[in-house]
Amino acid sequence: MKIAPRDIEGFVQKPHPAARAILVYGPDEGLVRERLDLLTKTVVADIRDPFNVVELSGGALEDSPARLLDEAQSISMLGGRRVVRLRDASEKAAAAVKNALDGLKDGDNLILVEADNLPPRNKLRELFEASPNAAALPCYVDDARSITRVISDTFRAAGYACSADALAHIAAGVSGDRAVARAEVEKLITYMGPHNKRITLDDAVASTGNSAIMSLEDLAQHVGAGNFSEADKILTHVFSEGVEPVRILRALQGHFTRLHVTKARLEQGMDAETAMKALRPPVFWKVKSAFVLQLNGWSLLQIEQALSALVSAEAQCKQTGAAPQTLCGRAVLSLSNLGARAARRRA
Repeated sequence: MKIAPRDIEGFVQKPHPAARAILVYGPDEGLVRERLDLLTKTVVADIRDPFNVVELSGGALEDSPARLLDEAQSISMLGGRRVVRLRDASEKAAAAVKNALDGLKDGDNLILVEADNLPPRNKLRELFEASPNAAALPCYVDDARSITRVISDTFRAAGYACSADALAHIAAGVSGDRAVARAEVEKLITYMGPHNKRITLDDAVASTGNSAIMSLEDLAQHVGAGNFSEADKILTHVFSEGVEPVRILRALQGHFTRLHVTKARLEQGMDAETAMKALRPPVFWKVKSAFVLQLNGWSLLQIEQALSALVSAEAQCKQTGAAPQTLCGRAVLSLSNLGARAARRRA
């Protein structure tokens, strides 16, 4: 069965009884892991319980395709159902998964399958979407509104209140990745301590300091403005901090997506101030003037070309034998050149 985006959160908390196997896939690795863990907790209390949670790799099924069904039908030594988690699944696992789906019955263990981004015609994805006793859950990079809600809810659950501008500052730097967002929230909570529970923009900036979050914000601004020399320095810095190229590309995607949305609103007759305030989170006041300059310089078509180039670069980074840092560097250079042309036209 195919789960509609609006129904995913509810499904993760309480899966449909007919779903004996669930595929969780998509480019947002943090969200994939989060949903897999939540689904696991619907069956077992401790996701690290070695007796009730079994992990298999996709490659393990190539030599023993029947093993998935065997594990799904094995009885727990402690009673109750178990969870069988299949990681790094690809189309090669489709036959073994189909065999398992055909053999599953009520009361068998829950199968959770983890995969990267899968196109619509991928055999594994098609299998889960078409099977009445299985479900497919896509995990795409959160938009700004969604990631802000995740950050706010996480603070609230821990008993902290976070100002709107502090939320905007944090959300702007986490590239739509929930795992990164939660890590930043935990770091800020540690910084605040147990007594001061009202988080301001100054607190958020002080906590991040000169970390990768601020670096990625600066990188996006310099790329959009066409300042390749500064962008290249920041890129070298974030690479040295161990930031993955895919995360960098997603940060840039987030920036150009916000430009695209705002530019489209301008062309529909909305003024710049209103269009920027409509963004969630709104444009951070320290970069508002730079954002306006980019709005005036970049055309809607150029922004779309930039987004297409970034998506293509991310897909190439995930291919076997790729050189992700090189691909990321080329994307930064290409987009900086577009930004420089936009700046010259504006002048």
